Amino acid sequence: MADDDIEIGEDIEVDVVVDADGKVVGSVVDDLVVASGPQGSLVDETIDVLDADGNLLMEDEKVSVYNENSELVAEEETVTIALDSSAKD
Repeated sequence: MADDDIEIGEDIEVDVVVDADGKVVGSVVDDLVVASGPQGSLVDETIDVLDADGNLLMEDEKVSVYNENSELVAEEETVTIALDSSAKD
């Protein structure tokens, strides 16, 4: 790798969630993106929880920044929960 090259990699894992009868009730998607260069690396992991229809129920995203010595220098996590739009007041 040259002195100023940035290498980017992504890994996506999907797990299907089933009930006791084997019926699909949802899924969990784990998307990991890593960008690395001479000055350090950035890791962005997003975990989505979906219902059986593919609607987003929850999302957890964590972004971590590491310096050139692989030391964690910053981290931020955001959790988003979908509101039930069908609920009546």
